[in-house]
Amino acid sequence: MVHSDHAEHTDHPKRSRSVTRDRLLDAAGEVFAERGVAGASVEEVCERAGYTRGAFYSNFATKDELVVALLDREEGLLLERLSTALGASLSEPAPLTAIAGRLFDLQPFGAQNYALRAELSLLAVRDPELAAPYLAAQRACRERFVPFLLEGLAQAGLALTVAPDDALDTLDSLFETSLRSAIIAGDANSRNNLVARMLPVLLGAMTRPLADAD
Repeated sequence: MVHSDHAEHTDHPKRSRSVTRDRLLDAAGEVFAERGVAGASVEEVCERAGYTRGAFYSNFATKDELVVALLDREEGLLLERLSTALGASLSEPAPLTAIAGRLFDLQPFGAQNYALRAELSLLAVRDPELAAPYLAAQRACRERFVPFLLEGLAQAGLALTVAPDDALDTLDSLFETSLRSAIIAGDANSRNNLVARMLPVLLGAMTRPLADAD
């Protein structure tokens, strides 16, 4: 019992710090999407999160460090949603079409999320010092997702006919174009979007029956 109480006592600061860090990241995502990274201040992030500057600097040394942490988290969330969509679609009669629907239901690319991801990618273009962390976060996400993608397609009796990175770059461009067009048109939640129409086509063009892959 003493050990349990001690563990609970020592774990509490860790949990509190984790909650603080998550709330700061949530707030940063909102503020960056609204104002851009360059236009947002540490004070605005703290105010949105309901914390002081002291709480911020106990978790992040600089705003750039916050940006890198946000990049890592966004890629992790994207990986989780993509994996969920893929895993839930493989048993469907038409898995390629089902994947498109599942991704829409999970909404990994909502308007605010799109604005945030666009801002982070632009920041990597403008600031060479943040380009490397941006690419590292993207690479880490892909390294975890590609095996899951290949295994999932294999379970559906399919194999890629192109390099996994080329397939993911193509699909990423499709999602970005589709969502940007839908947001500008004022209907980001429309099911009649480019992804719904073209994802099955592109996946079909980049895969073939596993029996023919040898």
